[in-house]
Amino acid sequence: MILNIENLGAIKQAKIDLSKKLTLFCGKNSTGKTYAAYVLHAFLSAVPSMRDVLSYYGALREQVKKEGFFTIEKKHVEEWVNLKCEHVRKNLGSIFGISDDTCDSLFKDFKLTAEISEQDLKKAIVKNYYLGEKVYKVKKKEGDNKIYIEADVDSVENGAEFVFIMDSLVNSDASRMLTVERNSIYTFKTELSLSRNELIDKIQNLTKPDSAIELLNASSRRYPATIRESLRIANDLENVQKYKSPFSEIADRIENDLLMGEVSTTPNGDVVFHASSMPKTKQLPFHMSSSIVKTMASLVIFLRHIAAKGDCIIIDEPEMNFHPDVQVLLAKIFSLLANKGLRVVVSTHSDYIVREFNNLIMANSVVRKGSAVSLDDMGYSTDMLLDYNDINVVYFDRKTTTVTANPLPVDEMGFSIESIDETINQQNEVAENLYAALIDDEE
Repeated sequence: MILNIENLGAIKQAKIDLSKKLTLFCGKNSTGKTYAAYVLHAFLSAVPSMRDVLSYYGALREQVKKEGFFTIEKKHVEEWVNLKCEHVRKNLGSIFGISDDTCDSLFKDFKLTAEISEQDLKKAIVKNYYLGEKVYKVKKKEGDNKIYIEADVDSVENGAEFVFIMDSLVNSDASRMLTVERNSIYTFKTELSLSRNELIDKIQNLTKPDSAIELLNASSRRYPATIRESLRIANDLENVQKYKSPFSEIADRIENDLLMGEVSTTPNGDVVFHASSMPKTKQLPFHMSSSIVKTMASLVIFLRHIAAKGDCIIIDEPEMNFHPDVQVLLAKIFSLLANKGLRVVVSTHSDYIVREFNNLIMANSVVRKGSAVSLDDMGYSTDMLLDYNDINVVYFDRKTTTVTANPLPVDEMGFSIESIDETINQQNEVAENLYAALIDDEE
């Protein structure tokens, strides 16, 4: 599926291929990478309203009542995707944490569309979807663009299960975004929770119902949707920690290789850190831990307790606060996650991360050609190598006042980021001139 974004802030046009395991957003500051990430997360998370769903698919519901199954053609999937796009458009204010008036002013001409391919339909072949105690069996015949879903009459009568089935067909992935504010989420979650309680007290003291609604609307948009989502998780860690993700081993690896300690959650939902060098009985309160721990904790908790195969994780500037060796190791971890079934989207300015992705692509190309190389000597394992066909690099390019974002070519040698290369070349040129001047002075 290709997601097309138009007129989003400075972004005139952006094209994002959602079929790739790993997507990289690159470009200079203030070119709209975070805006695009917000919209991508919102699209993946969007569930159209029940009213819109039932008005579109009433005929299919009737088919279930008569035949016990319904047939979905490509046009139905396209209609569903259009509903998701429209849902995003209608909720831009909430997505960005701004008022409707501000949203109309900033994003008046915003458009979001998606292109569906036959491959998007094939994703549903021979797949079971579970909802509570019910199972929906999906079948598709080779060469037939119709999808047959066995379901009982009651399952689509109220529409809730029908929404689940349709969204599973189009996009079965959940989405989570780790914003640049992630290093503060667990530090200030208690204070933010207190602010919510103060809001409730204010509402209880109001005499006009309309005033309460206005107050709630203002409060609900204090932060962008992705930050509100992170805060909800931070305030529900008591329950979140009960679940174990299939990616928990990679969370352990991050702790062992990067943090040199363990991020854990107390029974009442507080985050603490135990450094490997400390006695087992001692733990650091989260606000006293190092910047790398504060920044990485959200990813560790996501991988240990939340992530499921097929989910999409969007990470804005993962290099924040990190030494180059940490950035290199993060690139390896992102590749490992992508190969193990987690869709990864990374927005970065880091030359170290870009170069390591290129190394992983070249290493994979070398191995496929049967060349005798030692992956161990390079610090690689086969499950972290990148096939160049699995990575999508989107370059946000500013031309005067507008930005276009389009995919860059990627081959077995990797890819090149123009803005990063220009800066490095300029630094090298200055350094060479200064070095030459110093040599001349000594002579």
